[in-house]
Amino acid sequence: MNNPPAALRAAIVASGDPRDISLWSGIPFHMVKALERQFDVVLVVERPWPAWFRPLGGIMKRLSGGRFRYLASQTLTRVAAATTIRRLRRARPDVVLAISASPLAHALTAEFRVVNIADATVRAMRGYYDAPAWNERTAAADAIEAKLIRGALLSLYPSRWASDSALIDYGAAPERVRDIAWGSNIVVAAAVARTLPAGPLRLLFVGVEWDRKGGPLALDVMTALTAAGIACRLDIVGVSADVLGDRPIPPGIVFHGFLSKADATQAATLADLYRDATFFLLPTRAECFGIVFAEAASRGLPSISVATGGVPSAVRDGMTGILLPPAASGSDFAAAIVALVAEPARYAAMSQAALDDARERLNWDVWAAAAEAAIRAILPRGPHGAN
Repeated sequence: MNNPPAALRAAIVASGDPRDISLWSGIPFHMVKALERQFDVVLVVERPWPAWFRPLGGIMKRLSGGRFRYLASQTLTRVAAATTIRRLRRARPDVVLAISASPLAHALTAEFRVVNIADATVRAMRGYYDAPAWNERTAAADAIEAKLIRGALLSLYPSRWASDSALIDYGAAPERVRDIAWGSNIVVAAAVARTLPAGPLRLLFVGVEWDRKGGPLALDVMTALTAAGIACRLDIVGVSADVLGDRPIPPGIVFHGFLSKADATQAATLADLYRDATFFLLPTRAECFGIVFAEAASRGLPSISVATGGVPSAVRDGMTGILLPPAASGSDFAAAIVALVAEPARYAAMSQAALDDARERLNWDVWAAAAEAAIRAILPRGPHGAN
């Protein structure tokens, strides 16, 4: 009888403290929890950068009139990575799991087997997200990305959209790229498939970036549903009514503001909103994946969104939700919802499919197990910590 292989020794680094649930919407926090159940985690780097790094980088950026971006400097980031490198040497991991940490991780590839974990690449994001943080990236940031993808043992992405960019835009070797869907950042003890409610429809929108997440379009969907004689309510989480400016809040719209999952009361409010919703509505303009879709699926809540970016890897069109083209209008979304409401059996089947998907695919433990299998498949034989 063959004994199971020893757990891989892993070190984890991120752009900040991965144990901080406020970092990157809690994604590293939940990743670490799952990875600790799958790997022998010998080190979690909570302070990846030395104390001097960001203040010095800020000074250099100001002196350059904003042109110098210290996180895109290979020289400065390599020097700043020295402390983390020394800690990794002492830990002697089989692999270093780098979570959205390209400015640091590129400096590790010469000495360690680095697994690059990210939701996008620089080139995939350039011109896609309408945000200065991406569109003002310099060629230096792209060079760091290219160095990391080229030097990493493996790059793991949650979507085909992102993995295709690594393959096509950066020429990554196919055996060194995998797309494995991510999980939900909200734990649901038990959920059952939904049936259509007898009363008004309740739509749930969760997004902090109002315009990018399609907030104005969500309001148009409500207008179109109301015009069609459908009684409904739209609960909006992530922003306040201030996004409307001086306009009055339309009937049936309820703003809940930002709800923190780190606060028990606010987390309970968010859980209640998911429980009471009929559809999860997010007509996003740009999205790398969308953890909120996994959270909706974990409650058997069908998602209504857009076939853009990584969304098709999070929502299975026609099975766990409905994805419309990027040019779809509020009326188009409303028509899709009305058509689904007219078929209660189809709605119930979609809810059950979402629950199944949350259990079998959109699940952090499933992700960690698949990540480990992908790493073992490509990991060269050798002593712990050897390259």
